[in-house]
Amino acid sequence: MITAMLLLAFTLAPPDRVPLPRDLVVGADATAAEQAAAESLRDGLHSLTGEAFAVRNDAPSGAAIFVGPSASLNARHSGIDVASLGAEGFVLETAGADWIVAGGRPRGTAYAVQSLLERCGRRVLSSKVVAMPGAKIAAELAPLHVREVPRLEYREPFFTDAFDRAFALANRANGDNHHLTDADGGKVSYAHFVHTFYEIVPPDRYFGEHPDYFSLVKGARTHENAQLCLTNPDVLRITIDTVKKWMRESSRATIFSVSQNDCHNPCECDACRAIDDAEGSHAGSLLAFVNRVAEAIETEFPDKVIDTLAYQYTRKPPKTIRPRKNVIVRLCSIECCFSHPIETCPKNASFRDDLVGWSKLTDRLYVWDYVTNFAHYLQPLPNVHVLVPNIRFFADHGVRGIFEEGNYSRGGGGEMNELKAYVLARGLWDPSIDARRTRDEFLDGWFGKAAPPIAKWLDRLEEVTRTDDLHATIYDPPSAKYLRDEVLAFGESCFAEAERLAGDEVVRARVRTAGLAIRWVRLQRSAPDARAKLLTSFAADARAAGINEIGEGRSLDDYLKSLGQ
Repeated sequence: MITAMLLLAFTLAPPDRVPLPRDLVVGADATAAEQAAAESLRDGLHSLTGEAFAVRNDAPSGAAIFVGPSASLNARHSGIDVASLGAEGFVLETAGADWIVAGGRPRGTAYAVQSLLERCGRRVLSSKVVAMPGAKIAAELAPLHVREVPRLEYREPFFTDAFDRAFALANRANGDNHHLTDADGGKVSYAHFVHTFYEIVPPDRYFGEHPDYFSLVKGARTHENAQLCLTNPDVLRITIDTVKKWMRESSRATIFSVSQNDCHNPCECDACRAIDDAEGSHAGSLLAFVNRVAEAIETEFPDKVIDTLAYQYTRKPPKTIRPRKNVIVRLCSIECCFSHPIETCPKNASFRDDLVGWSKLTDRLYVWDYVTNFAHYLQPLPNVHVLVPNIRFFADHGVRGIFEEGNYSRGGGGEMNELKAYVLARGLWDPSIDARRTRDEFLDGWFGKAAPPIAKWLDRLEEVTRTDDLHATIYDPPSAKYLRDEVLAFGESCFAEAERLAGDEVVRARVRTAGLAIRWVRLQRSAPDARAKLLTSFAADARAAGINEIGEGRSLDDYLKSLGQ
């Protein structure tokens, strides 16, 4: 299942190296996550060095690796302030001959262990590939004095492959959809995730007798592609009762969504319109409503919060209404250009204004960002170079959580999905990373000797959108100007070279899968008589790659059947 391959030449540390003690000390009162972290470190160091390590509860008289907070750690090194690290921060510290690998609860120590293994050369690139040094390393490292506390409290690269437990843990992703358990320190847990209005007030139950619960649109009440009447007192009562029920049923979840449906048509009744007109945004009536729900639940559920969207017609912040302290606003970037940094692209000016506006109203702002082409999962979206700069821009403006929506379909696949998931996960943990170095780190580990021509292709996509000032959206058709014929021809030459350089059939298959992006565009542009030739090989390679969807809600099988395959 897991393939080990050469990532990069292991960089030797300076001469003043400190041996890694063979005893790993974990507290007798360690959490399940801390115990599992110690065992993971034991096994990881053994794989990297070939040496045997042991986990124990009592500190030896000699040197030890202290994993997580413990009485033994406090007795020997009382200056380590684990409490100041929060839920996920950690320290890696050499103290004399001892090593301290510890963090806050619940996830800090697990992350400390993953970080130490990375410093030994290990990278978890995907659910299937762990990149390791080409040879065993010496069981010693340069002295470390590391303290890391993440800027973002919530980090969710939303790709099928990124849901994998090992990938998420190693790369410090903590989203609700990641397959993390208590042994990993858990995650940020949601219940009833977004677009919940009709889950709360179902039209088939209420509309017949209570059309006034639903949007007034152009003088008529409707539930077709519409919303709720947010000033109706019965809607508020039903919502409060429903959310309280959810919270009683979902003891693990800390965030519950009260959010608009995935359409427009907000209520235009006099009461709703009065709030929206006064606030200069439809976010006015929404936030006033959500605040009242949040106020009603906070005494009984002080550790839980309400999440709502600033999305499409509610994206603009209200003038005066502020979210309560137990409300998260999730701002959505769906209208943006994604080939240029959000911070600088003129197409993104209104989104930037809204982000700044919301950041002045709340210190619990999240962002829902978009990182694939949802109409054509396989089509190139030239955005690898902006992923980390955009995260950095969000974090610099007070955003505390980011959801990065990619291809989440069964089977996954899609254009550069694993690369984007990796770069995003790394950037979400540390927005200050070198984005290009992180990209190349993945390419080298994933494609080996075939990496340079694929890097050239990604560079060319970035260059054409920058120099020609071409903007990319998440629904661009195959006729997009940045995919003109000469650009595609350049890409085809890059992938042909990459196939020649691939060292084995595993890497060659990865190259072919990545090359489906260009082949998809060619297929869509081809005349019917030429399409048949392209389709047979395309279908075989797409199915071999496990691809099930070619766009959001668009089945590969249905597409092929429509063309006689």
